[in-house]
Amino acid sequence: MKMNPQTQSNQLDRELKSTARRLFVFTGTWVASTALLTFGPRMWWEYDVLTTVLVIALNLLAGAMMLFAFFRHLKSMDELQRQTHLEAMALTLGITMIFTVVYGSLPTVQLLEDAHPTNILFVMGITYILAVARIWMNRTSE
Repeated sequence: MKMNPQTQSNQLDRELKSTARRLFVFTGTWVASTALLTFGPRMWWEYDVLTTVLVIALNLLAGAMMLFAFFRHLKSMDELQRQTHLEAMALTLGITMIFTVVYGSLPTVQLLEDAHPTNILFVMGITYILAVARIWMNRTSE
């Protein structure tokens, strides 16, 4: 049985919304487990090794689930959306790589006392969001 274009479009929209919800849940879980890993040892369990190792395992599991949810979400997109995100990811990878090298060398050249690797996540996140928005706006305005 062949679907009409409207039915097919509605089905794609439902699938995209479903995968976006899953991605949101798993991303929130990963962020929460990262916060637990960052603050928990000092604030709640006084650096107990077993508890810390279990929270690390939880964080890795949550990260893997988030990654799989992102891949499912990417697969549910249409070709234009997928291409936009892939180009934004490529741009983000390049910018992050360049920034990481420069940022990591700042303590060596004594322009910064200490470089915190987590700061790179802010650059990565902001770059990705801005790249997706810019590429999408350029594509849809044509």
